[in-house]
Amino acid sequence: MLHVKSMISNSLFFVICVSTPVQAAEYFSIQDLNYEGASRFLDVVAGESRLGFANGTFAIDETQESIFIVGHEQHQAIAEYKLNGFSESNELNDLPMAEPTIQEYSKVLNRASGGNPEKIDTITGLAFINGKLVVNASKFYDAGGSNNDTTLIINNPDDIKNSVIEGYFELEAANHAAGWMTPIPFNLRQTFEADYIFGFSSNLPINARNSMGPSAFAVDSQNFLSPDPEKKIKTVPLLDFSVSNPLHEDTYNETGENELFTELSKAFVGFIVPGTQTYAVFGFSAGHEYGIGYKIQQDTGATCPGPCAKVASDRYNYYWLWDINDFLSVKNGQALPHEVKPYEYGRLDLPFEGSDPKNGNGPHVLTAAYYDFDNQMLYFLLGEADRIQSAYEDHPILLKFSINLGQSPSAPTNIRID
Repeated sequence: MLHVKSMISNSLFFVICVSTPVQAAEYFSIQDLNYEGASRFLDVVAGESRLGFANGTFAIDETQESIFIVGHEQHQAIAEYKLNGFSESNELNDLPMAEPTIQEYSKVLNRASGGNPEKIDTITGLAFINGKLVVNASKFYDAGGSNNDTTLIINNPDDIKNSVIEGYFELEAANHAAGWMTPIPFNLRQTFEADYIFGFSSNLPINARNSMGPSAFAVDSQNFLSPDPEKKIKTVPLLDFSVSNPLHEDTYNETGENELFTELSKAFVGFIVPGTQTYAVFGFSAGHEYGIGYKIQQDTGATCPGPCAKVASDRYNYYWLWDINDFLSVKNGQALPHEVKPYEYGRLDLPFEGSDPKNGNGPHVLTAAYYDFDNQMLYFLLGEADRIQSAYEDHPILLKFSINLGQSPSAPTNIRID
C-alpha cells in the first residue's frame, strides 16, 4: 500500500492511503464541501433546559428553517430553535441568532412507553425518519457494558412535550450503532438491503462497549417503524471495531506513528455521499503529534481525570473517508468489519475554530454534526466557540456546508511520498 502525505495551502492537511487507482468523479473529496456560513444560539433558559454546557446532538428540519437540539448535559432535553439564516462573516457579532421560539426544551428519556429500566441518560443521535423524530441514546457510564436499550421514537416532532414516545427499542449492535442515522442513497438501497446507516464511535466511556473507530451498520427502518415493530432492530455490520480489533492498535500513540485514530478520537456523523463510492465521517481527534497519557499532568499544568493529550493543544477537527466497495466485501463475507481502512483521513480546519484558552490554545472542536440528505447539506456544531454572550457558560455555533461534487480535483497537488 502506498502512503501519501500532502499539504494544500495552509488551511487543510490530510493523509491519503491509496491501494487502487480512483477516479475523481467516483469519490468524495474534502474539497467538495462548500462553506455556507454560520449561526449563533441565543443564551436563554427555555422550558426544561438551556444550551449552556450543551450535549449538542441535533437534527435539522427538512425545510432548513429550524433545528432540534439537545440542551444542557444534565437535562438531556430537546428544543426546536428557529434558524434565522447564516452569515459568512468572520465576526461572531455579525452572525444571525437562532432562538428557541418554536418549541421549548422537553425531557424525553424517561417518557418512553416501556419506561427507562436501564437508566439511559445520554442522547447520542437524532434523525427525522418518515415524519418521526428517532432518538438514539445510551448510558453515559455503562461500566458493565450491559445496556441494550438504544432507541426511542417521538411520534409527533411538532409537539415534543405532549407526543407519545415509543420504546425503548434495542439495536442488535447496541452502543456500537447507537449514534448517527443517515439515509442510504436510493440507488444503493437494494444493494445493501437497507435504507439507513446507523453508526457510532468511542465517544462515551468504557471502551469494551464501544466501536474503537467509526462504525457503519445497514438498517431497514421498517424494522422499527412498521405498525407492528420488533423490539430488536437488526443491524448488518459493514464497518465495526472493538478493543481487540481497533481501527489503530496504538491507541495512546506511544510510537508517535498513529495518524489515524486514537483513544481521544470521536466521530459524530457518517454517511454515504450520493453519486460517489464514499462513506464520509466527521469528528475530532487528538494526540497524534505528542501522544496520550492517563491521568497525567499536561504541559499546561492541568491534571487529567482520564486519558488526555500530553500537550493540551494537540487536538484538531478530523475526517475519515471509506470506499463503500469495501463495505460490500464485508456484507458478502469476503472481509471482516474491522479489516476495512479509510482511503483518506486527516485534519480539517473550520471557520471559527480559532484557539481555545481552556484547552491549551488548541482549536474549538466538534461536539455534534448532522447530514441533511434531502438538501445535501452538512452541519457542524463547534463547541464553546461563542463566549461573548455569557461570562459563565459558553455556547456552540452552527456551521453549514453544501456538498458540491467535482468542484475541485480529488487528488492533492504537491504530493510528497514518504
